[in-house]
Amino acid sequence: MRPKQHITAAIEKQSEQAKNNYQIHLTATIDCIRFLLRQGLTFCGNDETDDSVNQGNFLELLNFLAQHNEEIDRAFKNARENLKLIAPSIQKDIVRAAARKTTKVIVDDLGDELFAVLVDEACDISIKEQMSVCLRYVNKEGQVREHFFGLVHVSNTNALSLKLALESLLETYNLSLSRVRGQGYDGAISLFCDKHDIIVPIMDDIFVSQGRSRRKAQKISNLHHFQVEIFYQVVDRQLQELNNRFTEVNTELLLCIACLNPRHSFFAFDKEKLIQLAQFYPLEFSSTQLLALDSQLENFILDVHSDDHFSDLNGIGALSQKLVETRKNIVYPLVFLLLKLALVLPVATASVERTFSAMNVIKSRLRNRMGDEFLNDCLVTYIERETFDCIDNEKIIQSFQNMKLRRMEF
Repeated sequence: MRPKQHITAAIEKQSEQAKNNYQIHLTATIDCIRFLLRQGLTFCGNDETDDSVNQGNFLELLNFLAQHNEEIDRAFKNARENLKLIAPSIQKDIVRAAARKTTKVIVDDLGDELFAVLVDEACDISIKEQMSVCLRYVNKEGQVREHFFGLVHVSNTNALSLKLALESLLETYNLSLSRVRGQGYDGAISLFCDKHDIIVPIMDDIFVSQGRSRRKAQKISNLHHFQVEIFYQVVDRQLQELNNRFTEVNTELLLCIACLNPRHSFFAFDKEKLIQLAQFYPLEFSSTQLLALDSQLENFILDVHSDDHFSDLNGIGALSQKLVETRKNIVYPLVFLLLKLALVLPVATASVERTFSAMNVIKSRLRNRMGDEFLNDCLVTYIERETFDCIDNEKIIQSFQNMKLRRMEF
């Protein structure tokens, strides 16, 4: 080998070794960040200098990992001074990459389906108004999903500000308000007023039977009678609250949806009511499609009555999954669309409420200077940890590399 070729080969070998060390180093860094994100722990410490007795969770965990893995320890020691991958900006970029990939998995699972938004707002520990958004949809397997989508700081909480913030967040992942068919708010104002956007919370399978139970209660002890009377007072108050909250149209919508219930061999099935339900969604059901739906409903009920797969279902969510499993969603596409529209309507806003509990864990009194973007990214990976766990390090590395020009690239 000529001297020049020998030098070139040596340089290439060193470069390859440097890249290998960099990948080991970066992977170890990501593993530490994964742990901290999943546990909702802080990253930095008060004193991160080399002689500090406690450098903070991130550096302490990184050092612990190096002490127990020779390959990682060697990669750390061989890293150039400007490639230590311990700067706060690097940490935030990796967290950002992880959050983007997590949200991308959710968006891919949503696909082209219609969806609902659950929105609420609250102040964080630094008294900044934060709007939380969750998505509810039916995925390709017919499963109902609710996922945290993002947290957005809003300067004020009027309807227009919330609408613009929501629209901007959705556009980040090429989602449009035109695909929204359900809304859930707690304290926030409804953002849509078209007929097909009528939104009501659904309470699945509520049955109230006062008369017979009240007569039986008279034959039992006074204590039991007293307890039953309290129960009915509570029920009466709940019914009064429901009447106050739900308009006549909303109540009719609930009654129509109940006709999809597969319990007791589709005992509640009512074709006319289901046609009426479809009329609430003129963008999905034209006059021609309503006629086709009528025909599909006739065949659908005959089919499921004679199919043992549908004999023991419990709720419309189970019906949706069974239709996909048996591929009857393809045979009766309009019936399946109607079912998905019913399932998309929010049952409650518990998902979005839980994000504020998580926010108080992530942005605590000791982390009250946390930036909005970093807060959102930490929340996405913390709340959606099951999805986050499914993302391998290579994808996070690729997203991290693509953010900007790095000193070392693969």
